[in-house]
Amino acid sequence: MSNMDERIREALEQMADEVPHHGSVPSQMVRRARRRVALNSVAIGALIVALGAGAFAGVRALTETKSSGFTKLPPASSAPPAATASSPAPATISPCTAGQLRATGSLSGAAGSRVGGIQLQNYSDRTCTLTGTPVIKLSDANGKAITSGVTFSSSPAQWMADATPRPAAWPVVTLAGQTSQSAWVRISWSNWCPQGRAAPLWRIEIPGSGTVDVVNGMDQETPPPCNGPGMPSTIDVGPFEPKPAR
Repeated sequence: MSNMDERIREALEQMADEVPHHGSVPSQMVRRARRRVALNSVAIGALIVALGAGAFAGVRALTETKSSGFTKLPPASSAPPAATASSPAPATISPCTAGQLRATGSLSGAAGSRVGGIQLQNYSDRTCTLTGTPVIKLSDANGKAITSGVTFSSSPAQWMADATPRPAAWPVVTLAGQTSQSAWVRISWSNWCPQGRAAPLWRIEIPGSGTVDVVNGMDQETPPPCNGPGMPSTIDVGPFEPKPAR
């Protein structure tokens, strides 16, 4: 190192020693920090004002849209519209009465018995219904009831015996007034003793109403043979059902 460099270094060290030491932040730096905080506050305030102006503009736009004729959609939480009242149920159809019905019967020969049935039609002007299994009553030629020597039993419907589909709405049978619609009651009859005994008169009882005379055949058919003297005659009666198509 030259003498010149040495003298310059010594001079700089001397000048550094003469610089006073500060134990606190200079006031000039404090003023600069305060100005910076103030500038930041102004910027934040401007940002808040801008956001508020944008929100006000959005609300104003929605208001103008509503007044221009556009339909406002209901909020998602709106309750569904109230259900309208259902139509009243149709009136219940009344059961058939004996006075509305006409009954005709037919039987044909089988192995030691007679099979067939009783057909019922509604001759009134009012629709009615039949359901259940009717009661059959017999009487002699003088109209006297036959109350002994005959056993009545229930039997399957004709559609069951024929293994055909179940009729719609069965076991209820609906008969419109003055139409060709017919109800049917299946009959199976065997062992009418003594041999050669006259055929009885038949009546069919309509539930809760009365009896209807069975005409056109039942009392004119040849009764079944006497296959068991001293044994009761047996008559199997089926439920009301629509007349089978044959």
